[in-house]
Amino acid sequence: MDIHAMITWLIYLSKLFEGMSCCRILSLVIALISTYTATGQEFTRVVNYDVLKNILQGGAPLPAEEVFRINGFLPDIAERVELAIYEKKQRGEPIERHVFNRPFNLAIDQFEFQVSPLHSDKLYVFQFRYFAAATPEQLRVLQLSLNSNLEAAVKANFQFRKNRIVSQQTSKQLLKTFNQVVLQGLRDFRLANGRVFEGFSTLCEEKIRQIERTNLRIARFNIASRSKNQSQKVQYAEKLIDELIGLLTSEVSQFLSPNMLIQIEEKTVITRTEKLPGHIPVNLGYSIVYFGGNFDNFNYSNTPYLGISLPLANKTFNRYLGDASLSIGLLLQNISNENQLYTGPLVGRPLYAALGYKLFNAVRVHAGGAILSEDHGNGNPVGLSLRPMAGLSLELNVWVGFGKRKK
Repeated sequence: MDIHAMITWLIYLSKLFEGMSCCRILSLVIALISTYTATGQEFTRVVNYDVLKNILQGGAPLPAEEVFRINGFLPDIAERVELAIYEKKQRGEPIERHVFNRPFNLAIDQFEFQVSPLHSDKLYVFQFRYFAAATPEQLRVLQLSLNSNLEAAVKANFQFRKNRIVSQQTSKQLLKTFNQVVLQGLRDFRLANGRVFEGFSTLCEEKIRQIERTNLRIARFNIASRSKNQSQKVQYAEKLIDELIGLLTSEVSQFLSPNMLIQIEEKTVITRTEKLPGHIPVNLGYSIVYFGGNFDNFNYSNTPYLGISLPLANKTFNRYLGDASLSIGLLLQNISNENQLYTGPLVGRPLYAALGYKLFNAVRVHAGGAILSEDHGNGNPVGLSLRPMAGLSLELNVWVGFGKRKK
């Protein structure tokens, strides 16, 4: 909709208020604000996840631009359910994560997530992961696997070179590598209390530096390939490395717990959100046009006004810019000041342009300028001037398009 069409539409609406006095229009605005703000409460929609069919909402589009809940079946064996939500076109880090833990081992058969608003008419990926209690054998295999991988990572990094032990990475980089080894090994496991592995301690980093400071006077060879007949210096170096391995595996053992959970199922659903129609925020309010003076001698005129607001952003995803707007419209009545009648160009009514900000659910304040022309009674407005203008209005959304209206 272009500016000319908007103004034409506003003129049509303004015809509804012709003949009404300022007091009646002001009373109407106050009544509408009171009614609209009192009935503006919304409810949260519920989306059901069918794990057998692996579909959400029975295959129908999901709610858009509003908070909603996802309910699903919780098997008896499952102690934890995780949900990761991705944008289909940007499959990287999830835009949202949720976790549901069975509370106090209660015999419940449903899980629930509250999902933040999603964009309209967009594809999303929902990844559900189910976790159950790990068996002692699974935990034993996990411990052995982590120990073996850490030992391999340590021995692959260090070499004997001339008179010292050389690390292929700095101590911080090496510690980061060890952390990744553990995180990769734990990717299918969770602690029941939700605690995550935060990395190895500074003791491990100091042990790495101690190894790097060790002096040796021997030709280069790989630690893993040495024979049993080693010099005392080599034996000492390997002792330091074994101590590092022991320190790493000890800290991992301290993290692991007998009540760990293991992933037993993963489900992925790709679905689209509903397509919402566009809407035009319409403002009906009361304004003051300033002509001069100060607080002791305030020179102004007042009149109802009607206009539309163009939000600077989608309020669902950007609260502050979404409440701000650029607004245009017209004053519903010509105004007078100091025996001079003022009208406006083009439409026979003063026009205005302003910045607006939404204070409550249905109230917007405006501050800007009124575009005026002098009316000398001959039907030909004279001149063009801009006067400061401020107003308070009720805002109603007029829906356009053929999509489903947002509930």
